Amino acid sequence: MTHYKGLRWLAASVIALGLPTVATAQTAEEMMMSRLGTTDVGPVFKEAFEHAAMPVTPELRAKAIECWTNNECDTGTGGKLTVAYADGFGENVWRQVTKMEFIMQALTYPEVGKIVYTSARGDTSKALSDFRAFIAQGVDVIVTFADAGEALAPSIREATEAGITVVLHNGTVAGTPGKDYATNISENICELGKEFIRAVRKGNPEATKIAALGGTPGNPLSATWQGCAKEEVATLSGVEIVDTEDTNWTQEGTFSAVSAILSRFDKVDGWIYDYADGFRGAVRAYDSAKRPLDFTVALRTDEQGLFCDMKAAGNPNFKIFYSSGQNYQARIALTAGIIAHAGTAIPANLDVPFKMKQASVDQCDPSLPDEVSVSTLVDADTLRAMFKK
Repeated sequence: MTHYKGLRWLAASVIALGLPTVATAQTAEEMMMSRLGTTDVGPVFKEAFEHAAMPVTPELRAKAIECWTNNECDTGTGGKLTVAYADGFGENVWRQVTKMEFIMQALTYPEVGKIVYTSARGDTSKALSDFRAFIAQGVDVIVTFADAGEALAPSIREATEAGITVVLHNGTVAGTPGKDYATNISENICELGKEFIRAVRKGNPEATKIAALGGTPGNPLSATWQGCAKEEVATLSGVEIVDTEDTNWTQEGTFSAVSAILSRFDKVDGWIYDYADGFRGAVRAYDSAKRPLDFTVALRTDEQGLFCDMKAAGNPNFKIFYSSGQNYQARIALTAGIIAHAGTAIPANLDVPFKMKQASVDQCDPSLPDEVSVSTLVDADTLRAMFKK
């Protein structure tokens, strides 16, 4: 079952209102190639990107900003579905952009009549309360970034038993996908760790000494990709991971971690890390140590502030490779939820393809917040309206 009638509805509404159409910057195929590195994907991904590529009209943008600002809105389509986004923590730029991805995707489905959003602000008890509220309201689809993890599993099961379609994204885990909820959208984090090493070696084929940075001590995300990076290094002669430090996923933590590593080693050819914005602290550490930025770094995310730092440095030996900020997983999750709610079977796990890409100084856009990911599918005009920079 497909939902491409949303495109016909959107085009018809634009014509009826006499509004100018806005050409999309990329087709769905181009979006998939630039974000996923492939168009050989399943039907959920194809539909998600077809909807993401629909024209962003002034009408749609205004409605999206209304929904984003008020955390609740009627779409004006007369649709019968209510879709909800339950965010475990929404109080940073990445989460706010991800919220907008969900909203803009929902607005391309004429069957969606109402959109609601909540943030638990990192509070597990509020996350549980938010789920109970959505169950009481009788929403049809819940997409969640389940920061609370397994503590949220009973509420997710309760929602599913109440006939609500629940989808998790960005690798958060709570309960059993395909049983307790419809599906889980995530990356292959182990393969990401291996690709980090390959990217460093692509940037500098002579790189032998690589340092790894992680987030909070013992977190499973960093531990997973770091373990697989070590597996990749073991296949390469003369290459080693010389040190590993935690950063708490902050710029200050990264500054301290990199400063410590630089004090122990005269040479570091490459860095691997899962947080681009945090790595801006590493740039400051090099500056403080009066060391040239002669290295390649491979990263999971792609906040543009680091690319602006690279532009300001003007050092061709400073090379950045990145995967994706993955904001658009919220779009894939919503599409999966709508398809599943309509009765079409979908896989219990949807693995998001990725491809490491080399950053360019042209990706620095001073009109947008430094924390914005270059891979977001939210268009630049909408981002500027959101953050009014």
